[in-house]
Amino acid sequence: MGFAGVQSYGRAVLLLQPSLSDLLNELPRTTQILYPKDIGYILIQMGVSEGQTVMEAGTGSGSMTIALASAVGPQGKVISYEQKQDTQNLARKNLERINLASRVDFKLRDIQDGFDETDADAFFLDVQNPYDYIPQVRATLKTGGFFGTLLPTFNQVEKVLYALKKNDFAFVEVCELMLRYYKTNPARLRPTDRMVAHTGFLVFGRKIEPTEDPRALELQREIIGIEEER
Repeated sequence: MGFAGVQSYGRAVLLLQPSLSDLLNELPRTTQILYPKDIGYILIQMGVSEGQTVMEAGTGSGSMTIALASAVGPQGKVISYEQKQDTQNLARKNLERINLASRVDFKLRDIQDGFDETDADAFFLDVQNPYDYIPQVRATLKTGGFFGTLLPTFNQVEKVLYALKKNDFAFVEVCELMLRYYKTNPARLRPTDRMVAHTGFLVFGRKIEPTEDPRALELQREIIGIEEER
């Protein structure tokens, strides 16, 4: 790879190994996918690394699944739940195309009934009403495990925040990422005419175990973010 050549019909080409970003941007899809702008930050914030067991619900076309499978390495495992058979089939094919399917367990079911696994290191939730499934996610995470989700609207974020507090998730954060490219002419360096702005709100948190010890209650309230009503 990395060599220039000429195709049989005379067109010049340059052969390069695709990056993970290239693969995700060109992924065959039937659903909205997550893009590298958000995925990289999600992986870091959720502490995803080699050898971990990471879960997701809402496989979609498999963009996040691919990123997770790449991050956990051959010794790790991604467990991905999806409700629609045709959507899951496409995601499986996408992972097979880049030789990552062996790192993923695909499960087909309604997550309202919960999950089979416990002690997962991290969980990414990408479903229509994520606030309805926070208790199920909590049950499958290990203590200290990471939670993440991406949401398009303010009202969804609000509902997720209430659900996370109710279910004892701490260190909750909300953010969005903006990506601006620049023209690469060194003599005329300036931003390109378009930028990748709002793709969604990212919400993160960590599962903690509640305490009744009065010496620790104040700290618990602080890190969960529960405020007294005024």
